[in-house]
Amino acid sequence: MRRFSKFMAIAISVLAITACSEDLINPYSTVEPLPTSEAVEPTGEVSPYCGSQTWTLWAGQHMDYGTLTVANDETNLYVTYTATTGTFGTLHLWVGTDMMLLPKNNQGTPIPGHFPYVFDATDLTTYTFVIPLANISFFAGCDNTKFYVVAHAEMGGETAFGGDIAGTGTNRWYYYAEFNVVCCETPPPPPSNEKLGTAFAKGGYVFTTDKKSNPENLPSLKLTRNRWGWAINIKEIGYTYYELWVGAGLNYTSKGMLVGNVTIEYNGSQAIITYNLDPGYSIEEAHVYAGDFKPTTLAPGQYGNTEYFDPFVSSYSLTVDVSDSNGDGVWFIAHAVAYGPGVINAN
Repeated sequence: MRRFSKFMAIAISVLAITACSEDLINPYSTVEPLPTSEAVEPTGEVSPYCGSQTWTLWAGQHMDYGTLTVANDETNLYVTYTATTGTFGTLHLWVGTDMMLLPKNNQGTPIPGHFPYVFDATDLTTYTFVIPLANISFFAGCDNTKFYVVAHAEMGGETAFGGDIAGTGTNRWYYYAEFNVVCCETPPPPPSNEKLGTAFAKGGYVFTTDKKSNPENLPSLKLTRNRWGWAINIKEIGYTYYELWVGAGLNYTSKGMLVGNVTIEYNGSQAIITYNLDPGYSIEEAHVYAGDFKPTTLAPGQYGNTEYFDPFVSSYSLTVDVSDSNGDGVWFIAHAVAYGPGVINAN
């Protein structure tokens, strides 16, 4: 197996479009050649990824506003937007193995509003989309797959794109990047058999009614006096990301251990819930609540979606049918039993 063991950061000028709407007219009539720069010298640091590459994120054609980094490990693709000037607005991302599948209008212009991965990054300077490789259509394995990445950002009143390849078949500006998935030389270390305990994805609602177990003063579902755990409420179509915590007694993450994340991709009628464990961690079982109405039970066995793993797994994805009929969004609880290094005394 090959290994990409060193970061190579390539600063490449990108020509960005200044409008995304189908009925806005491109103010430029030709695409200028892309200026390039030399690759940054390796730092000698070992990358946590199997492969990684960085491009400049350009806004308004010539303004260097940050970087776009694409990387992969054994299970996930990571696409990181970083602003070095100002902050972001909404981010849109499309990743695929065939540019013919890119959402675009009849003139061949990409439509970021139709991209599958969307995040409101208002006032943020960095954000990472974590996409399970298995969820990307036609992924053929680390030896055989090239991903096309069309990364769009709203920033500083401008439209920005990252990448060094000019889009074709349109009279408007856009650029994209090509990323070759890289195999890891060795697999990640096997998960420890040390049981850590209960894990929950950290959403915006708590179960408890007791103030001492609600340190962030989040809204409560009023299901218990002081048991810890969180629920997730989603009101818009898109992709969202949540930290996965073990043993965060009384909802204090300072008491717990961050062991991974849970992502939810919601399209209005279905949701894909994906557990991504950090290297060295795994789960023995997963319980997911997904419904139109607020959850009314704390018992994971009654959430309606239960899975047991033998052997344990470090990644798990579940697709459920769910839609909002009453206007309060859709609701999720992502629970698991986690294993890994160290011992947590969960309350």
